[in-house]
Formats: sequence, C-alpha cells, structure tokens
Amino acid sequence: MLSIGEFARASGLTAKALRLYDELDLLRPAAVDASNGYRYYDPEQVGQARLVARLRSAGMPLPRIAAVIGAPTPEAAAGEVLSYWRRVEADRASARGVIASLVAFLTGQDTTMASSATPDSTLADLIASLYEECPYADDLARVGAAGRRARALSELGDQLIDHFVSEARLGGASWSQISDTLGRVGRTTDGRAGDGREGDGAARDGAAGPRSGASAFDRFTDPSRHSIVVAQEAARTHRHELIDTGHLLLGLLSEPESMAYEILVTRGDSEQQLREAVEEAMVPAGEEALSGHIPFGPDSKEAIELAVRVSSDWDHDWVGTEHLLLGLIGSEDSLGAQVLRSLGFTAEELRDAVGARVATAMAPGTGRPTGTGR
Repeated sequence: MLSIGEFARASGLTAKALRLYDELDLLRPAAVDASNGYRYYDPEQVGQARLVARLRSAGMPLPRIAAVIGAPTPEAAAGEVLSYWRRVEADRASARGVIASLVAFLTGQDTTMASSATPDSTLADLIASLYEECPYADDLARVGAAGRRARALSELGDQLIDHFVSEARLGGASWSQISDTLGRVGRTTDGRAGDGREGDGAARDGAAGPRSGASAFDRFTDPSRHSIVVAQEAARTHRHELIDTGHLLLGLLSEPESMAYEILVTRGDSEQQLREAVEEAMVPAGEEALSGHIPFGPDSKEAIELAVRVSSDWDHDWVGTEHLLLGLIGSEDSLGAQVLRSLGFTAEELRDAVGARVATAMAPGTGRPTGTGR
C-alpha cells in the first residue's frame, strides 16, 4: 500500500487534490486508517490517477472526468472524452464566430446588424438565408434551423451588451446609470429587446417581470453584482475562456459582509481554505492571457437564472448573494455545486440557512432585510 504522499508522487497529483477527489467520489483510497484518518492507495490505482491528471491537464472539468472514470468500457470512456472535446471545439468555434462578427460590425465592415436596417428587411434576409441553407428541408427541419438561428442571434446580442456594460463599469458608470440606459431602449429582464413598455417580455423562467426602466440586473444588490464582476476577473486571472460556477463561488467569497459569505464560513473553514477547495476543483489555467469581456458558461448561466427564480419564488424584490448561493447548489452538475457538496453543504441546508437569516434580518414594514451586505 502507498501512503498519500507516495501515491501523489507516483501519480503526479497533489495530496490536496487527492483529498478533494476522495470527497467527490472521483478517486477513493483503497483504505483509510480509522485511528488517524490517513489514506492509503493500492499501486494498481496509479494508472487511474495518472489518467485523472492527464484529463485535468486537458482542461476537463471534474464532473466529466467522473463520467470517463465511471464508463463501463474503454470504448465508452473514449466516447466521453471525444464528446467533451467536441463540446470544447464547438464552444471555441462559436466564440470565434461571435468575435469575428463583432469586430466586423464595430469596424464598419458588416452592416447586417446596423440600426438603420428595418425589422422587416432584416427578417426577410434571415428567411431568405434559411431557404438557401436548407433548400431540401421539410417544414419542421426549417423550424429547427430557425430556432437555432434565433438562439445564436440572441446570444450575440447579449454578448454585445455585456461587453459594453463591462466597459461602462470600468469607465466609472454606476449600475443605476446602466440600468436607466438599458431601460430607455426597452431591454427586459431576460435579456431581450422589448418595446419599452412596463411588463414587456417577462422572463420565461418564472422570474418577476421587469419594472419600467429595469435591466437584467436591476434587482441584484450591489454585493451580488460585485461578486459577478469579481467572478469575471477570476476567470481572467485563471485565463479561462468562460465564467464558470467556480468563479462565481470565488466571487461570493469576495464579499465578507454578505449573507452568502457568513453561511459559507459557518462550518469553521477559513476563507483561504474555501478558496483552495474551489481552485483545486477548477480546470488548470489557460496558456494565453485574456482581454475584454469573458462570457458566462452554461452552468453559470443556469446558476444565475436559478438565483433569480429563487428570489421570485420567495417573493423577494432583490437578488442577493444568498440567492446566488442557492443558485449554485441548485445547478447540481456544476463544479460549484460539486465543491459545495464536498464541503458538506446540501441544498436543503443552505435553503434553510438562507430562509432563517432573511427572516431574522427582515426590517419591519419594509419587505427587505436590513443592512447593505447583501
């Protein structure tokens, strides 16, 4: 049997990573000494550990690694790896297309997004292009193609807005000014352009409809907004191309006066210990430095949507760090949820903790908790 130190040297993994992988049921030791908790590994596990290390070096997140390790056959494991890589290539290709389109538009080389184009002519162009791309498709196939095109256009518009929102914040604009500006052009809570009327385009996920002049983050408190900004900077620091739920968790740890922070440290772990647990679970840092806006990944989008939904379900008129924390644990397959569970948190426990703290902090007659660390 190998001690954890010997096994770490043989496999190329750190002892800290091995402890985390044990807690996540990804790489369990062969034996644990009941008297002192020391972990021991079978030499035959070295091959599996080295596989985990290689998958991590390729940037694969822990949930996907678990699927590879748990595959019933080598062929199925190889299929999981190929599936992951196709997803990475598709995301990168999509990002390249978005960047190329934005650069062309912003430099005046592409007029397809120009504001002077009328809605009717733009719609006609899209319809014509779909007929050209799918000349032999049936009606339902064209419906599917139209749906995919609509999602791509929506994401492109959201990324365009996110880029300039980030620039405005760096330039000193307040969230209130940004919200007012977006409200004047009829931006709704689900990120789509509306006609500026109150209640237009209510969020499809059940979140409360927008108030007049509301933006996507109008209901977010300053600490929850700041934690999202910090998440983007964490992704930039780690040279990651997407903002993941691990970055969002690091963002919540940047708000020591917030409710989410208080809940996270209730188990006695220090902020540094919590940060180390998150960073151990994250994919390795990228090779190239990133500039400009970094988009949200699918899991972080889901976590933020869940946070808004929890706030609405509880009839809260704000989205605070406590809602973001519940959104993270609610995104069950995400890295953030995996880390929270490895630290001993459950969705039920966090929900009860948030409910109790909100009830205690609620200011009489206001419908909102007291204090600013939200």
